[in-house]
Amino acid sequence: MKYKFIKTEAKPHRLDIIIDNPPVNILTGEVMKELIQVLKDAANDKAYRVVVLKGAGKAWSAGADVSEHLPDKFGKMLDVFGELCELIREYQIPTVAAVNGLCLGGGCEVAAMCDFIVASEKAKFGQPEIKVGVFPPAACAHFARKYGLTTALEIILTGDIFDAEQSKQMGLVSKVFPVDSFDEEVDKFVSRLSSNSRVVLRLAKRATLSSEEHSPRTAARKVEEVYRNRLMSTHDAVEGLNAFLEKRKPEWKDE
Repeated sequence: MKYKFIKTEAKPHRLDIIIDNPPVNILTGEVMKELIQVLKDAANDKAYRVVVLKGAGKAWSAGADVSEHLPDKFGKMLDVFGELCELIREYQIPTVAAVNGLCLGGGCEVAAMCDFIVASEKAKFGQPEIKVGVFPPAACAHFARKYGLTTALEIILTGDIFDAEQSKQMGLVSKVFPVDSFDEEVDKFVSRLSSNSRVVLRLAKRATLSSEEHSPRTAARKVEEVYRNRLMSTHDAVEGLNAFLEKRKPEWKDE
């Protein structure tokens, strides 16, 4: 399917999804609908073990369309934005936001729903919604759990913009790379994920996400159930263990 605002680039065991809505990749309703469809299609494609989200040009995304926040439109905007954020947060395989510029407002929220944000030294992050009289819904719902209450409140209540190193110190960003070698460093980072079995990545991510919903004791039992009943019935779990014992590289079948 051809998209107006989204480009894709398939690489070995990974799919790069590029938001392309010049000049700063504003997340209109149409952009978000296309992004949802691309992500759903990729989730069902066994060729991919990792999805990387990028922004074309000088911005990853400068945020959602402010005009769609007005009283006669905000309901539809919230519906599609919420669907996009939950899809990414609960995505079957690992997700990486590779940010090489502005990442603000709704763009920052969407990036934060990914498992990892890797940023170039020129990247900037923030939730400036408070300065125009609203608040960022996904950030309010998820940032305290993910980054801690004090950090979440600083991001949400100040509306400040933070550089890449500050964002790393706050826990928002996993890695900061030099601008000149950003693409190469992203490839290295992603390969640390994509070299692993797709089915095991999926099960490990599902088990980890499910632990948030239960007490530590219950979470441990739930994870053990996945280990016993799902993981150990896969080809790749047995292959990985045997490869280690036989001192060879595993040959994943992603099943």
